Amino acid sequence: MRGRDFGVAYGATLLGLALALWLGGVESATVVAMLAVLEVALSFDNAVVNATVLRRFDERWQRIFLTVGVLIAVFGMRLIIPMLVLVAVTQQDPLHVMSRSINDPNGYAHEILSVQPLIAAFGGVFLLMIFMDFFLSGHDQIWLPFFERRLAALGERFKPLALEAFQVVGVVLFLLIAARTFATDHPVGVPVAGVTGLVTYFAIKRLSEAAADRSEVLAENADAKPPQGRQALMLFVYLEVLDATFSFDSVMGGFSVTVDVALFTIGLGIGAAYVRSLTVFLVRKKALDRYVYLEHGAYYSIGVLAVLLLVEIGPDVPDWLASLAGTSMIVAAFIHSVVRARGENEAGAEHRALKP
Repeated sequence: MRGRDFGVAYGATLLGLALALWLGGVESATVVAMLAVLEVALSFDNAVVNATVLRRFDERWQRIFLTVGVLIAVFGMRLIIPMLVLVAVTQQDPLHVMSRSINDPNGYAHEILSVQPLIAAFGGVFLLMIFMDFFLSGHDQIWLPFFERRLAALGERFKPLALEAFQVVGVVLFLLIAARTFATDHPVGVPVAGVTGLVTYFAIKRLSEAAADRSEVLAENADAKPPQGRQALMLFVYLEVLDATFSFDSVMGGFSVTVDVALFTIGLGIGAAYVRSLTVFLVRKKALDRYVYLEHGAYYSIGVLAVLLLVEIGPDVPDWLASLAGTSMIVAAFIHSVVRARGENEAGAEHRALKP
């Protein structure tokens, strides 16, 4: 792993461990290291998913993702957003919530876990829309024909607005049933959180389309001109929200390691820096071009996590299961890509050998 690609991650590790040692000695540094490993393990699939979007940016925006984006991921997605959710649900004063996270970490962690169904509803709906948008639009490259061709045919059969209306109605009905059946503590909150995820997805998509002056700005196209200006900014926001939804499992899992907010932020921050460095590394190595099914595997990973988050509105889903399921799709896509590449190389070698 070259310093150019992982320099930010190495720097975050040294700074984070030094800060942990200053705060609580070796014990605190050990907790931070455990959290960093947890974040990387639970978010490995996140790196591949992010790479499917980040490869459309030029090198300047990739640097922004790796520097400014890390700060957003650490302080925004893994520290501020859970607090804002808690403030919105409990109607507590934001300063009181922040103070409690420091003075009563156990109580704060318990309250964060109590609003998990709302976080799951938002993230599950947002990811589900991304998953459906990718496969309904159809692609020249197909990994699993039985599933992908049927979804692409469904996307061609309906007009975009009719299809989106069908998606919205289906999602809202599911949220109402889930809230009434499972999330009895949040009968209104779950539908509201899910619809917020829906609105967030469509708002970013519409603003991106307007900025790009074309109908399918979120469609993955590695050959397109890198986005600039407002289009690049909106796609960057889209990428940050995508990263946030993937970070929910590590945020919840982190409270099983420690309720100390300072150590929690430092540890997950180090892990987030490695995940983002890995994302940039995959883009610069053109891994998605070399391994042709890897992008499909990433979107299947999005679909799996979306389903598990929506299930988590009710019963708790172990963090390791979500990570294992998502990573398995990516590993399977990678292996199939390697097998295909070898087959094409062997066929090419035989063809060249038969030439007179």
